[in-house]
Amino acid sequence: MSDTSAQAQFQLTLDMSSDAGLTEEARRNRDLLIGIYRRIERGEMEVLAEALDPDVSFHEAASLPYGGDMRGKEAALAGMAGMFAAWRSVEVVFYEFCAAGDLVFAYHKFSGVARATGLTYEGQAVELFRFRDGRIVEWRPFYWDTHAAMCALGVI
Repeated sequence: MSDTSAQAQFQLTLDMSSDAGLTEEARRNRDLLIGIYRRIERGEMEVLAEALDPDVSFHEAASLPYGGDMRGKEAALAGMAGMFAAWRSVEVVFYEFCAAGDLVFAYHKFSGVARATGLTYEGQAVELFRFRDGRIVEWRPFYWDTHAAMCALGVI
């Protein structure tokens, strides 16, 4: 790298345990989340509510019409209901589940047809789940392109 005045200042810190989070707890949480989604795949939708901690924090991208920061099981489920209300059909294909410490990341493709416009959105997403005592205490979906989702939903 050349030293120029236009170059940004950069600092990197690795703040993690020596095992990089690959603990037995991480493996248990990963298996737990995979089990939850396997049950949902079989039509057992109630398993999600069972897995949420009563004080779960759910954070959906604020730019989406159903987005925002929600606290508590009922609020998180209402947030999910808002998402399903916005899309006429939804398909999620999971590719990978990665875990470290109390976190599990689910990498997937989200496809949906918007209720309001009939337009289709398809994009990659990652959902972050934080576990405590076998329950989901934090849930954060990260969409690759919320702008494209908003266009399909007719918000912009």
